[in-house]
Amino acid sequence: MAQAAMADRDTSVSELCRELKIRPVTPYRYVDPKGGLREAGKHVIAA
Repeated sequence: MAQAAMADRDTSVSELCRELKIRPVTPYRYVDPKGGLREAGKHVIAA
């Protein structure tokens, strides 16, 4: 969900974080600003 939302340039990361009840740093741990998966995100999906 975060990956798809962050790929949309109109998405506010702060609003996304409020909706998901997570800290703003969390989505960037797994998803880059363009919506691509980082290594940690790939690891989570593979598990």
